[in-house]
Amino acid sequence: MKNMFLITILILLTNFVTFRVAIEKNLQLIRSEDEIIAEIQLVTNCELSHESFIVVDLETKKNVGFNFSKAYLRTVEGNRLQIQLDPKFRDVTSDFEMHPAQKQMTIEVDCNISDRLKNTFDSLRNTFKN
Repeated sequence: MKNMFLITILILLTNFVTFRVAIEKNLQLIRSEDEIIAEIQLVTNCELSHESFIVVDLETKKNVGFNFSKAYLRTVEGNRLQIQLDPKFRDVTSDFEMHPAQKQMTIEVDCNISDRLKNTFDSLRNTFKN
């Protein structure tokens, strides 16, 4: 009798936990499906024109180019977006920051070499100069 009571309690407990987890996952899915059209403003100090860049949704792999420093991308709020160079520049690599998608956003791209990176290059030059 005691074993039957423990088994019943165990079954009720596992059902309750499973139910809670399922509800939480369902709520996350409902919230994450908020599709938006993100308006992305590109601010850059690069010598390249704005048309040389694209914005990529890293979750869906959708991408769109910039026109007069603005791009519009259908995505899900919170998806990771990244600025990349247009694929026509295949020989050039870029590694810009990722940003969570929002309805309106401004992304800044800094093409200046940081002091830390400049010092690293200077150090390498000095090492191999001798």
